[in-house]
Amino acid sequence: MTPLYFSTLPATEQSDILYFKGDILANRYEGEHIFLLYSLNDFYVELRYDAYRNRLQHVAAFRETDKLEPYLPYLAD
Repeated sequence: MTPLYFSTLPATEQSDILYFKGDILANRYEGEHIFLLYSLNDFYVELRYDAYRNRLQHVAAFRETDKLEPYLPYLAD
């Protein structure tokens, strides 16, 4: 599976794949958003939630390690 293929799947299928096959690596808070970082196969998936409405706002699948920078303080342990 590639990040592009994952991104084209319906939201319910993305959720199922992350739940059953993904590994959660970290979470972080930024303003009113909660971000969750998953590892899936050989790429990463970031979920952005609206903390006040408890609603998923954005899903991003990527391989670029520079996008992991905001999570580095949480991955060090």
